[in-house]
Amino acid sequence: MCQAWKKYLLSALILMGSVGPVLAYDEEQETRMPDSAEMFNDTWFGRPLGLLASAMGAVTFVVALPFTLPSHSTGDSAKMLVVDPLKWTFRRPLGRFISCDEQPDYCK
Repeated sequence: MCQAWKKYLLSALILMGSVGPVLAYDEEQETRMPDSAEMFNDTWFGRPLGLLASAMGAVTFVVALPFTLPSHSTGDSAKMLVVDPLKWTFRRPLGRFISCDEQPDYCK
């Protein structure tokens, strides 16, 4: 049982190490089109992670709602926790890891 757990942990660490550099901000990407590796990684890792972040942000928004209503920060909370992850997941071109706020001309 212990050996199987170590294999799963090692696999997760390897996966996290290989996805991180791809998801990092790339200044060169502002001037060029994404290649097939970036599109592949965005399809299999970036978009599902964005969808997961959107779902977790929506749940967090609902949990935080009783605290944001009295402080009048509901709009800011909704933008940061729900709208921004949804824009990153669905409005961004495939393989382009630049947010829509940084380059709105790509998110038409």
